[in-house]
Amino acid sequence: MKQQVKQSAVFMAMLVFGVCLGVALKYGYTKLSYHAYVITQDTSAHYEGTDKPVILYTTHWCQYCKQVQSYFNRHNIDYLSRDIESDDQRIKVLFNSLQHADIPQIIIGNKVITGSNINIVEKALRDHAFL
Repeated sequence: MKQQVKQSAVFMAMLVFGVCLGVALKYGYTKLSYHAYVITQDTSAHYEGTDKPVILYTTHWCQYCKQVQSYFNRHNIDYLSRDIESDDQRIKVLFNSLQHADIPQIIIGNKVITGSNINIVEKALRDHAFL
């Protein structure tokens, strides 16, 4: 009986250690591969053929993209939405020219904002007098 309790305790300790190690590795990898939210780069190619001051790269299924679109609509921000999963090869080429493949990608002036952090988006919109 003592042997079974000891084996069960060792098994549970190993299980807890394994789960903790897995969680730590996941969060460690995420932290190490994390990138900046705002990148400054030449975005002139993205504005060719449009007079919209803000460009949003999105997909139809992305909930974060929908949140940004909703924010833009509520605040009357004039923007161009480009679905990266469309058949338009130009959109794919332009999206691939960005430094990250995450969505949403928001271009305001020469700033590329990765993700849907509304505070960062608002700051960029204010910096360009769009808000």
